[in-house]
Amino acid sequence: MYRQSEMLYANNVESYIFHPRKPNFSCTWFSHNAKPFIPRKSRFSSTWFSRVSKFLEPGIFDAKNDFLVIPEIWAARYGNQCIDAGLRYAIYVQGGYLIHTGIGSLSERDLRRAYDHADILMSISEDTSTMISLAFPSISHQKIIRLFPNVGETFGAGVKQKIISFIPRKLPKHAEQVCFYLKQYLPEGWELVPIINRTEKDVGSILAKSSIFMSFSDLEGFSLPPLEAAISGNIVVGYTGQGAKEYFYKPVFRDIPNGDLKGFVESVRTAIRDVEAGIPQTIEFKKQLEDVKRTYSAENELFHLLKFSSLVNQTLG
Repeated sequence: MYRQSEMLYANNVESYIFHPRKPNFSCTWFSHNAKPFIPRKSRFSSTWFSRVSKFLEPGIFDAKNDFLVIPEIWAARYGNQCIDAGLRYAIYVQGGYLIHTGIGSLSERDLRRAYDHADILMSISEDTSTMISLAFPSISHQKIIRLFPNVGETFGAGVKQKIISFIPRKLPKHAEQVCFYLKQYLPEGWELVPIINRTEKDVGSILAKSSIFMSFSDLEGFSLPPLEAAISGNIVVGYTGQGAKEYFYKPVFRDIPNGDLKGFVESVRTAIRDVEAGIPQTIEFKKQLEDVKRTYSAENELFHLLKFSSLVNQTLG
């Protein structure tokens, strides 16, 4: 959301990031130029924010000119506050499997009310759009608009080494099992490199020099790490997490059914042979990478963001 907000602002669309619990907060674990929306201090006190009740105190937003975008995990709480305050809003679903989370003390009825009254439902993937419709079958498909992420300049191919990288955070037990069995078959010089608690820059550096990436995505709205790994020149082996199905195709990507540890190990061994045989330098491999880069480019992301902005302007009249 930070990236897309700053992209809109850079293209003459006013867009700000607002943290309702901490209006002065800004993410620091990645660099960005997103503009914060900071309400006038006279309207707030620290104790008011610590209560985390309503973030729509009268006068914060202008119903005629402001349009809010709420993440799916806050939809029930803040969507209903928008409705009661007469504000127009969209729900940004980046995790189709997170739709029902974050309800807290509220009910599924509150959640459905928030989705029913949203002006726009933003979706990060084909799979996410499907899950929105599955959760709310009465909502028109025309209300759902597709956005596209882009990987950014942090990721790109470097001088390749005999490294198999992976992020074990999502499914650590699966990662542990695959690594245990795979170690018995690694050719000389090959090593497994876990990516744990690293900055975006560090992740980019590791992926740039690794040759194979093992994906342990699990119920993801999009699954960005496999895409980052591919654009960094890796053969990607593993789970799609569902959201990555739209781009998980050979020869760059090798899909493994979740839990098929034997198939996972065998596919990584095949990928090692493919790397040593020069498959990543083939025309077919490079063509698929170019197609992926084009689909998930900054240009395509901006194109769909501006379409969203145009819809917002129509909504506000």
